[in-house]
Amino acid sequence: MDWVLLGIPVGIVFLYFGSEALVDGGKNLALRLGITPFVIGLTVLAFGTSAPEAITSIVSRNDPGIIVGNVVGSNIVNIAVCIGLAAMIFPIASKFEDNRIEFITMILASLVVLIMAFGGINLVEGIILIALLALFILIVYKTKVNTPEAKAEDLGEPDMPTWKALLFIIAGLVLLYFGADMFVDGSKEIAEMMGISELVIGLFLVAIGTSLPELCVSIMAAFRHENDIAVSNIIGSNIFNAFFVLGIGACISDIPVYDSLFTLHIPVMILLSVLMTVFIWKWGRINRFTGSILAAIYVIYAVIILAMPDMAM
Repeated sequence: MDWVLLGIPVGIVFLYFGSEALVDGGKNLALRLGITPFVIGLTVLAFGTSAPEAITSIVSRNDPGIIVGNVVGSNIVNIAVCIGLAAMIFPIASKFEDNRIEFITMILASLVVLIMAFGGINLVEGIILIALLALFILIVYKTKVNTPEAKAEDLGEPDMPTWKALLFIIAGLVLLYFGADMFVDGSKEIAEMMGISELVIGLFLVAIGTSLPELCVSIMAAFRHENDIAVSNIIGSNIFNAFFVLGIGACISDIPVYDSLFTLHIPVMILLSVLMTVFIWKWGRINRFTGSILAAIYVIYAVIILAMPDMAM
């Protein structure tokens, strides 16, 4: 048996323990800093779990078309697969009133990508995107630190010192990175042995592979009833992808766009962002039914791409 196939079971183990360490460390760091776990999930954890997308953006400077596809594809997977699947297993609750800025920013980030995509995305637009991310982080920090909900008694007390929480976060990110990498390599090997096309491997296996950290963190957080981390990890990751990953990519190389971005991919990304926000706003949770709706949209999206390969960009 090819040794690379061992990447699947080993990757799963790494992903499990990495997500567990990340959730533990993130919650404790939030409590130590006097902010809600939502903010930690929105920033530290979201940025960390988006590292694969950021690295892909940087190394794809010679093939910039991949950059925008990576951002849009990852954002679609984050909501449809990560939140959808997590909610189907463990329903996720969240308070829209406390986090409306973040939900609205996620939708606006998707719309900004749509607007900037007309005519291609260049250096100036890349700088604007990064500046928007910095502004967003500043606003979140100013509005969330030492707020009443950050000091609520039901958040509990930290059970580890700050240095240990940081160590857990770093260790979790490292395990998630290598776990996802090994899992994808092993899965590619199996796909190639089964004669599955490169199109299918690229569109779905790699796209889901780069979102495995977000998926594992969301499922682990939902399982442990750390709902704020489950939701904010995805919101923060999508905002980070749209503003930083796409922004840094545009700073390195002008990014071309394709017709299918406007006819399929970006509209699906916007639709999922709106649906997730509406579900939380109206019902205060994403239950198994609404989670299955998000997942079903991804299935339909995948079928369209497979039926019409030209839509794959």
